[in-house]
Amino acid sequence: MKTSISKRAILGLTMILGSMLIPGHTFSQSASPEAESNTQSKFTGTTQNYKIGPGDVIDIVVTKNDTLSRTGVRVSSQGTIQLAMLDNDLPAACLTESQLAERVKEAYKKYLVAPSVNVSVREFNSNPVAVIGAVNSPGRFQMQRPIRVAELLTFVNGPSANAGRTIDIIRDPSRPYCEGPNLVNPGPASEELLSLNLADAFKGGEQTNPFVKAGDIIRVAEADKVNAYIQGNIRSSLAISLAEPVTLTQAIAMAGGPTAGARLDKISIRRQISGSINRDELMVNLKDINQGKRDDVLLQPNDIIDVPGPSGSRKLLTDIFRTVIPAVTRVPIYIP
Repeated sequence: MKTSISKRAILGLTMILGSMLIPGHTFSQSASPEAESNTQSKFTGTTQNYKIGPGDVIDIVVTKNDTLSRTGVRVSSQGTIQLAMLDNDLPAACLTESQLAERVKEAYKKYLVAPSVNVSVREFNSNPVAVIGAVNSPGRFQMQRPIRVAELLTFVNGPSANAGRTIDIIRDPSRPYCEGPNLVNPGPASEELLSLNLADAFKGGEQTNPFVKAGDIIRVAEADKVNAYIQGNIRSSLAISLAEPVTLTQAIAMAGGPTAGARLDKISIRRQISGSINRDELMVNLKDINQGKRDDVLLQPNDIIDVPGPSGSRKLLTDIFRTVIPAVTRVPIYIP
């Protein structure tokens, strides 16, 4: 028999885990900057193996040499820093504090016989995540270590009483990431929408409880609020409630209809595979539907509809949630 986890059990588990990890702290919008700083340090844990990233602010101390020492150095969007006496920017992203200290030490050997260098991160800004929706304390956080979805939910005091069954993760594949000691900029790409089962996430597993990535927006859906999403060359990108059956043609009409140049013969519906975070793609010719050559398509929960134009579809998934994202707490996020 397949076992299930009740919402009451999930709430109890997250409260227990939350009390173990962050005693006496919540992540509410009313928190002061000082409280946010304290909460952030408790949330992120050890920084021993933390990899420096764009937007981080670091201190570089060259022992007994105030001329070469620097404090409050911000890592650029290209992952580099500028230091005194060096002609070229020094790569800093994707290195730990000790690795960057060694790199700075090598660079200064042309000026000093045996330089001693210490590097420390003053502000952690390169790995932001946001948790919104049906959770008790929505907020924005900076990760300093790998963390999975279920553990992240404990830092917002778990799902709220009106939480539904679904967790949505909005992910930006164009965000730079580390590949070994190098910062990779993948270039423009459309956002991804990953949907997870809330109960399954707390059971663990790579597919049901994946690691969170920098820039992720995690949303716990409210009960009885099941959506599909339409984006691209239509008047308005939006989330469409599926409380009542909705077809593809209805969804396009609800979005205000197509814009000039929309490729109605190449509409894409990305549909999640049951029990997986992966999706299948269904290509639909809306002209065939309008001419009665094929049946209309009934949308399913978490479908993503892309209406392309002359240069492909537009990247607008984040726009759908733009009205709810600013409501989270004020932990600073620096966007390169």
